[in-house]
Amino acid sequence: MSDKVIIDWDKEEQKIEEEYKKKMNQLKQRKKESQMVGTILAKGVLPVLVMEVVSRSPKNGNEISVEVGEITAGKWVPSTGGIYPILKKMEKKGYMVSNWDDPDKRNKKNYEITETGLTELANQRNELLSSLKQTKLIFEGIEKYIMSE
Repeated sequence: MSDKVIIDWDKEEQKIEEEYKKKMNQLKQRKKESQMVGTILAKGVLPVLVMEVVSRSPKNGNEISVEVGEITAGKWVPSTGGIYPILKKMEKKGYMVSNWDDPDKRNKKNYEITETGLTELANQRNELLSSLKQTKLIFEGIEKYIMSE
């Protein structure tokens, strides 16, 4: 005599669908949180970080993106689509100048910070550092509170 296992396939399918929906909702929430963090970083931190990176050596948008990724250990790598508008805006304000690496081919446009840009960077750097310190204290307080339970 053989033992037969009776499986309610409809019930199994329903169970899998519920698990799938739960996982998808978790994924959507994480994506939303990540986008929110990205927006905060892009608007508040990226312009100063772009100036900081370029102040150390002339770079193009792709090189800046890669360097920001290295600075953040790969946790945040801004797209060049977010970097180039910042560079153009800074160029218009006189904070940067740009030059083609090869004027004939016009493949890469390198940006260099100006004296005016260095002055502006010093001001923005101080403001950013102050904000980062305050933000760090806020998060440490939240972490301490959560961990105390």
